[in-house]
Amino acid sequence: MWTGLREHREAAGLTQAELADRAGVSRQLVGAAEAGRNLPRVDAALALAAALGISVESLFGSGPDPVDVIGGTPPPHGSLVRIGRVGERIVTAPVGLGREGWEPPDAAVEDGTLRHLRRRGPGLVVAGCEPGLQALERLLRDDGMGAVAAVASSAAAVEALRGGRVHAAVVHGPRLADRGSPDSLDIDRFHLTRWQVGLAAPAEAEAGWWEAALSGRTAVIQREPGAGVQQAFERALAARAGSVIGPRVPTHLEATTRAVLTGTPAVTIEPAALAMGAAFHALETHEAQIWIARTWTHERPVTDAMNIITSPVFQRRLAAVGGYDLSGSGAHVG
Repeated sequence: MWTGLREHREAAGLTQAELADRAGVSRQLVGAAEAGRNLPRVDAALALAAALGISVESLFGSGPDPVDVIGGTPPPHGSLVRIGRVGERIVTAPVGLGREGWEPPDAAVEDGTLRHLRRRGPGLVVAGCEPGLQALERLLRDDGMGAVAAVASSAAAVEALRGGRVHAAVVHGPRLADRGSPDSLDIDRFHLTRWQVGLAAPAEAEAGWWEAALSGRTAVIQREPGAGVQQAFERALAARAGSVIGPRVPTHLEATTRAVLTGTPAVTIEPAALAMGAAFHALETHEAQIWIARTWTHERPVTDAMNIITSPVFQRRLAAVGGYDLSGSGAHVG
């Protein structure tokens, strides 16, 4: 018998005894139900679901298996993942290697099942390419929340939002405030910041290095087609070289890091270039917004995250990096 009870209980940060106490059932019943040895009676099943704030079907029906935030596919066997929850859906993101070592995983994937390594409460699940999202995730996780900030282009983030795998997506582009919301999305839009997009190179690069990058005389480290910075780069190329060769990388920080290490110019944003001590040549100014599915706008994981985003502590952290225009951050724009 399939049961999602253990996954939802651990995602809520509860022990078996704590869940049993909330639902008014025995701890032994919870343990037996999680092991698939016993299907609770209707009244007990309803009480367990109510205690977790979810439907009975998600616990004792053919509930959804965990899926990757961006790809929407099952996480691979043997992988270590961070875990988030969007409504009744459990989503995962791979554990990465940061400057301070491996990120702490929430679970290991074994034959499609999540084996939890630690418990987290509900938290914001967001996708986008703004580097500040990783700082937001760390702040929320320090408070015990199962927040996940998945790195993705604006286009991929919107697809994850459309697919119900995130609460919110961070999208950026020129004159974004003038655009309407996509017809297929029922969202609230909030202004986050403005920054310049362009090209980065080592600080010691020769004067006019960007001319070679924009004329096709040198390779350029680029992003995927759905990335807002890549589209800005291609607009700048349109009247010049037409096309430029170069590897594709997934994030602003990786692009800038490779530029500094290899000497090859990279498509990125000014805050990432400043953080790495790189030279930067601006192409466009972009606005970044957070698009939140209206279903979740007033839910606790989202309101907690928005309170942090608009807090002086978080704002000072971004301002210290440089390149951020934070005026009006948090304002509702549509």
